[in-house]
Amino acid sequence: MLAGGLALFLIPFSIASEAPNGWNTGYIIAMLVVGAVMLISFGFVQRYLSPKPVIPYNLLVSRSVLGACLLSVTYQVSAYCYKSYFTSFLQVVFDVSLSQAGYIDGSWDIISGVFLIVVGIAIRKTGYFKWLLWIFVPVYMLGSGLLIYFRQPGMNVGFIVMCQVFLALGGGTIIVCQQVAVLATSTHNNAAAVLGLLGVFGNIGGSVGNAISGAIWTHTLPGALQRTLPADVDWEEVYNSLDVQTEYPMGSEIRTAIMNAYAESQRNLVIAGTAIMALALVWTLMIKNTNLAKVEQVKGMLF
Repeated sequence: MLAGGLALFLIPFSIASEAPNGWNTGYIIAMLVVGAVMLISFGFVQRYLSPKPVIPYNLLVSRSVLGACLLSVTYQVSAYCYKSYFTSFLQVVFDVSLSQAGYIDGSWDIISGVFLIVVGIAIRKTGYFKWLLWIFVPVYMLGSGLLIYFRQPGMNVGFIVMCQVFLALGGGTIIVCQQVAVLATSTHNNAAAVLGLLGVFGNIGGSVGNAISGAIWTHTLPGALQRTLPADVDWEEVYNSLDVQTEYPMGSEIRTAIMNAYAESQRNLVIAGTAIMALALVWTLMIKNTNLAKVEQVKGMLF
């Protein structure tokens, strides 16, 4: 029921743009409705019918678990908004190679991975994790907000890298604190289940974020290209090919027009991603400030 509900609910976000009438297509609406009903029914079955629940009902309605799951949804929506089309933006606007764009995009993983060692030590020493959310949710919002200004022609690519650092520090910390929040609330026997639940919410957020970013991009970039490109240039050919976009030399009228169109669309994407992160502060309030030093640990041989 959970797997089927997720499949039916999430698939429309990937195929709605190709459906005959978009989101108004009958089978798209049907999949969303049936998927939502199955997901709600899963909670009902777990509460009233299942002799051995996959996830105990008290965890499904736990303040900390719900807060962490909603924080995961919000973060994933925001992340997809600022990450979508990032490497193509770097190639078109900053004229970097594909490999250089990949290095800049991949810096998030390296920076967050190294910094999480520090985060782990901080949680171990203090016994608490929620204070890190109060610091690094705003840090993430700062990095995302700065991109509104720096993702435009004429800026130094170093400022984009600086924003990547803020996003990596904030995003990595948010992800780990979500996991700690659900694990601190559950017993060892339910650890896999609550982590799976957190992953489900994250996947839902990723699908929604991907749909939002795709809708913004496809509804803003074509119009921006039509306004900025000379009348004798086929804007559809430019829109459909990154190779065509980058073949025009930097400083030319057409390349400048393409860069300005990209900047306009990217600005809308980053504004959406930054705005939705305001909800993260509400979800952080929901999470209990658990003293991890007092959480009972499993003793002895586990395997």
